[in-house]
Amino acid sequence: MDADVRIFDLQAELCQAMGHPVRLKIVYLLKEGPQRVMDIAQKMGVPQPAVSRHLAVLRHIGLVLTERQGLEVIYRIANPKIVAVCEMMRAVLSERETQRLEVLGALQHKR
Repeated sequence: MDADVRIFDLQAELCQAMGHPVRLKIVYLLKEGPQRVMDIAQKMGVPQPAVSRHLAVLRHIGLVLTERQGLEVIYRIANPKIVAVCEMMRAVLSERETQRLEVLGALQHKR
């Protein structure tokens, strides 16, 4: 497989893993620092088994790492650049919405 195709496959895999709102929320919670599954679930108001499943997806793709502390598993962001990517996506969304509002405002003024 040629290198360009492989990198696109990896990018698609990453985007697919990040393509769920619960996973995005988990990333934002973990940017505050390492946390236990039960704490993440409680803060999000999502059942712990569901959070565990989403964390498993993020772990499989290499976005979060785990550390065992006694009986508990602590999750943390594997690479802080993923948080920067999420912030950049939010900036793009914000700019897009601002542009839409400007267009709507211009249309209303023409009436």
